[in-house]
Amino acid sequence: MDAKLTIVDVTGSTNDDLLEAGKQGAPHGTGLAARAQTAGRGRRGHKWDSTAGNLLLSIVLRPCVNPAKYSGLAAVSGLAVLEALEKQGLANEIGLKWPNDLVARERKLGGILVEAARDNEGKPFAVCGIGVNVNYAPQEVPDGGLPAIGLSDLNENVPAVDMLLDEVYHAVIDAIDAWAERLNAMEENTGPLAPVHGEYVAHLNWIGKHVIARSPAGDELARGIFKTVDGFGRACIETEDGLRSFHFEEASLRPLSE
Repeated sequence: MDAKLTIVDVTGSTNDDLLEAGKQGAPHGTGLAARAQTAGRGRRGHKWDSTAGNLLLSIVLRPCVNPAKYSGLAAVSGLAVLEALEKQGLANEIGLKWPNDLVARERKLGGILVEAARDNEGKPFAVCGIGVNVNYAPQEVPDGGLPAIGLSDLNENVPAVDMLLDEVYHAVIDAIDAWAERLNAMEENTGPLAPVHGEYVAHLNWIGKHVIARSPAGDELARGIFKTVDGFGRACIETEDGLRSFHFEEASLRPLSE
């Protein structure tokens, strides 16, 4: 598979397909989009509703950085998707939800799923999966999740999905390449979000607001004011007992509404 974007009518999961292709040596920038998926998934193994009419894209990434810094890929990719939508005049109401979602009107518009692996030669790579609701918003709300919204709910004139695919595909690759170059120019102990930290935090929802941090099982871990995300991608919450930080594998955030 050459480093190009291929579009298929249907597949199980574009991420699964490219994880396999990556193990066989598929180059950086290999992209696969599907008009529909039968086994799409999101973070923590949640099912991703993959109905036709939406943007379903995965990309093989082989950035020339320490694989320990791959944790920055989701934030960089999220910003790139946002930038691609801005170019189309579609991003007025869209923000980012830590660590990897696109949101609008307190509803979920899209998600980013990055999976790291090694190929058959032992070289590290990652697959970045991107799902954006364009013409269809799933009705099912996952446990503890946000209800969905689509681009067509926000805008009267939404470009064809294939046009958006092309924009998003190139935006993500360009953003990852620029991030890797900037990161390698910094000190080795620099956090993976450092090259995009200011821009990422500026687009985050709920900064300065009261939030609850919950574990993957739904247990409350902390509540307080969402201050920032640090250079390592940890959410920093000011609680009554002081500042607490959570890695994205430990927690998810929700606004405190009760």
